[in-house]
Amino acid sequence: MITRFSVAMTTDIALRLTEHLRRADGQEDCCFVLWRPSTGSRRTTALIVDLVLPENGERIVHGTVDFTSAFFLRAAGIATERGCGLGFIHAHPRGRRWQRLNDIDHTAEESFAAQALAITGLPLVGLTFAGADAGYGARVWQQHAPRTYIPTEAENVRVVGGRFEVTFNDRLVPVPRATNRQVRTVSAWGQDTQNDLARLHVGVVGTGSVGMLVVEALARTGIQRLSLFDFDTVEDVNLDRLLHATPRDVRLLRAKADLAARAARRAATATELRVTPYETSVVEPDGFAAATDCDVLFSCVDRPWPRAALNLLAYAHLIPVVDGGIAVDTRGGHMHGAEWRAHVAAPGRACMECLGQYDPAHVAAERDGLLDDPAYIKGLSADHPLRRKENVFVFSASAAVAQLNQLLTMVTAPGGIADTGAHLYHLTTATIDRRLEGCASGCPYDVQLRALGDHTPVSVTSRHHAAEQARTTRCHAARRWPAWLQRALDDVFARYR
Repeated sequence: MITRFSVAMTTDIALRLTEHLRRADGQEDCCFVLWRPSTGSRRTTALIVDLVLPENGERIVHGTVDFTSAFFLRAAGIATERGCGLGFIHAHPRGRRWQRLNDIDHTAEESFAAQALAITGLPLVGLTFAGADAGYGARVWQQHAPRTYIPTEAENVRVVGGRFEVTFNDRLVPVPRATNRQVRTVSAWGQDTQNDLARLHVGVVGTGSVGMLVVEALARTGIQRLSLFDFDTVEDVNLDRLLHATPRDVRLLRAKADLAARAARRAATATELRVTPYETSVVEPDGFAAATDCDVLFSCVDRPWPRAALNLLAYAHLIPVVDGGIAVDTRGGHMHGAEWRAHVAAPGRACMECLGQYDPAHVAAERDGLLDDPAYIKGLSADHPLRRKENVFVFSASAAVAQLNQLLTMVTAPGGIADTGAHLYHLTTATIDRRLEGCASGCPYDVQLRALGDHTPVSVTSRHHAAEQARTTRCHAARRWPAWLQRALDDVFARYR
């Protein structure tokens, strides 16, 4: 039984829906849609993959709109052939934002919920289009008893592509309470934009030098829900770059995700913050499922395997991923230059593989455990990208800001521009290269894998031995102190930190 539900579609699908449903005569219209499930750990998302538009005589427009049984059966047949579920969308021409069912609409959708499930094997998804501002409402019809179907409302409907647009269900995801803590932030883009931005469920994958700064900024901006992913432990070598980390965190073998969660709670300007640390990798099944629950993800990792997993989430599950990286040119003990990049992986934009952010061959090597084998790493050339670890706090801050600017541009679209391309900043020349084109010809991510969700034939998850070892080490260390004493010490030190 689906308890938490949402809907996502690409910008292309949304434009086609708007073109069909927003009639010049101001009357209602309708069509069927095909969807595939994307199942996270707590939330299921219906990914809208195509439209089934009415043919002559299949729908009757007379103020309200009706459709024939032939139209339903044709659409259900197409859904079955393509292994999809069936959805139905109709317009409220003068509606705005989230649109709920009225009594007439409820009765109409309920009347064919059982048939849709019987024919396709998946529950009926209902959507309502708000003609005034192209907002949506959505629900999934589930069987609760024989001949009894009840709609479960979605939390939001997301449009993913050049611009990231979200219509929230105010009843399930309430508008944040106004606070003086965000006066300057709200003054930049207005309360309505702040309400939408704050309600995004943001995941940060990797809470190291870049990720910790991203978490800090998101918390201060007023984001209400954060999921933080990192299996690693704070070490001495992190102290020159990891915000909030102290020698005491090293002694306690503090998990980076736990440190980031504590920092977010201290920095939060939202009156209600929900932050969940996951001491896991996104390439582990549990971590991947938890990441699928997010509306948008930050990629703050420097390994190829998690980047490949995030790339799949961006295209197969329609979760935009804000990615970035740092490269420092150090030769003979001297810095000759540095670069950092930031971009968004999403349908219609270049994916991380096409941007050269990871090499598929290195993904295979990491899955085989070679990147955690000192002998293998030692055998690589001195300038091999897998051996390069040069970085300083200032470069981490620059990369974090570049990624955060990508998110803000994608959501707020200043001047009506939401996609400014992939950015590559060169320190030595103080210049930025921009790539505006999408994936290279033949790339499977934005074509074959787009919106496949649970039907994706590619598997990117498995056991991660380094993550398991890190958790085991911390678990053994925690046994040195009784749990109640450890909590008391943490509280005392937190007051004087």
